[in-house]
Amino acid sequence: MSAPAALPDDVDQLLRATAGHYEPVGVRSLARAGHPVVWEVLGADGRRLFAKRHKNPLFHQRETAGYRRLAPALGAGRAPSLLAEDARSLLIVTTALPGTPAIHTGLTTAEEREVYRQAGQLAARIHAQPTTGAPVGERLPWSQERERALARARDAQLTNEDIAALAEAARTEPPRTGPVYCHGDFGPRNWIVRGDGNGCLVVGVIDFERSQVEEPVRRDLMRVTMQLTLHRPDLHAVFASGYGHELGAEERSACRA
Repeated sequence: MSAPAALPDDVDQLLRATAGHYEPVGVRSLARAGHPVVWEVLGADGRRLFAKRHKNPLFHQRETAGYRRLAPALGAGRAPSLLAEDARSLLIVTTALPGTPAIHTGLTTAEEREVYRQAGQLAARIHAQPTTGAPVGERLPWSQERERALARARDAQLTNEDIAALAEAARTEPPRTGPVYCHGDFGPRNWIVRGDGNGCLVVGVIDFERSQVEEPVRRDLMRVTMQLTLHRPDLHAVFASGYGHELGAEERSACRA
């Protein structure tokens, strides 16, 4: 986090309208071009707050909808609260969620399993929310999806062997599964872990800018199944327990694709 500095005028105005007097704490995140996009401040009442500028209207629409529709469903203390938003400047102001991202937390094996169990519960709550009126993700024909994936692999300079393996794995269109409201970036970077003061862990979720209606096997469940727990059957089992069911054959096939 960089040192405090003067905030842009539109950020300053929204924060003052939301929290009155505030003190800048620092920049918490930078865009790829190096411009600040998330600022931390202390409000007049001592609360930590965040101002965030989205990179485009779609991200702003998805995150404001996610905070209004998904965050409350997670339960008290499980997600930040949206305090203000301005579509013209693509800004939001939220409360801070106490804790540390799971990816940066030193956990014992037992604690790690508990984090994944609770993450499964939170995923289930997100996926159970009504989809009517929610942002809907793009769904291209499989041939276009496949070509776009291969183009990204080439741009990322994967080896020819890896690209060939990707092409073979994606040759056949996966089974269609039902769409639900998804988080879109569900993983340890956005799982916030804290202690409850009684020796137990509490897991919350942040960052809803990719939330939309889509098949959960495309991102939320694919990431957990194929990236995070592929070589950790213990974590896969406790996530599935928290989620409420083990993936069926068609869901696993769609995750692989």
